[in-house]
Amino acid sequence: MANLKGGTFAKQIKNALIRLDARGTKRFGTNSRLTHSNALYQKREMYLRDFANYLSNKGIDQGKLNNYFKEDYISEFMNERLSELSPKSALDYTTGFNSMLTGLEQTKVTIDKSVHNVLKEYTADYRAEFNAVKNDFETGRAIQDTNYFLNNLSEIRESSSVIAELQLETGLRVSEALEVARNFQDYYNPQGYLEGIVGKGGQEYDIKPISEELAYKLQNLNETPSYSTYYNDLKELDHKPHDLRITYAQETYNQLKEQGYSYKEALKLTSQELNHHRESITLYYLARA
Repeated sequence: MANLKGGTFAKQIKNALIRLDARGTKRFGTNSRLTHSNALYQKREMYLRDFANYLSNKGIDQGKLNNYFKEDYISEFMNERLSELSPKSALDYTTGFNSMLTGLEQTKVTIDKSVHNVLKEYTADYRAEFNAVKNDFETGRAIQDTNYFLNNLSEIRESSSVIAELQLETGLRVSEALEVARNFQDYYNPQGYLEGIVGKGGQEYDIKPISEELAYKLQNLNETPSYSTYYNDLKELDHKPHDLRITYAQETYNQLKEQGYSYKEALKLTSQELNHHRESITLYYLARA
């Protein structure tokens, strides 16, 4: 594996496009992620320039562009880039960006493997929102017995079980839960809640109460799993990180209904807890519970 060639981001973008360029050649197999059309060439040029501009705005203007395709940078970049897009446009952007990175890997460019899982999480969120607009509701992905699930996960990896418990108690996206776990003291108020967590699109969550038991576990967490490690640990139990947000959404909504809230009130409050800017995506999580 290798880095993109060139001393500037502009030259590295040119090198990336040359590596990917397969216009005028026959596409062999369905797994090829090279560039086989002018339209795709233009999109990929946009993706690369968007990311380079994001880095420049952070004061980063040197180094190898492919080395910045990492979890933290990609999460922040996507938060900024997708905040004003429609669900369909955001879905197209995340899937297209991820396909481009796979294409670069196929040309032997070094790409951090965890980035693909991060982009899959964004894709899952925006696919959910896009499908919700079409009234295509999610079913069967919520965890039915969370205690059983957490006990089994702890046997695989204790730290992953703690992250899962944090997701189930708060409804955070996995990237947000990992951030809180890594910097717990920055977010934890000793009165028993988390504050200052910034979600997708730069929108801050309301305060998140957590149990004393979970706070203790997070304070004494020796190591935080990487995204890919956590993803694979959950996969052993036939679940994905996104399933935990779905579980939280359904439990929160059902509790609000039991407390006497109307359908609309419960939906609105559940959306706020999930930090959704549209209630339609929450409907997808609930499967019209």
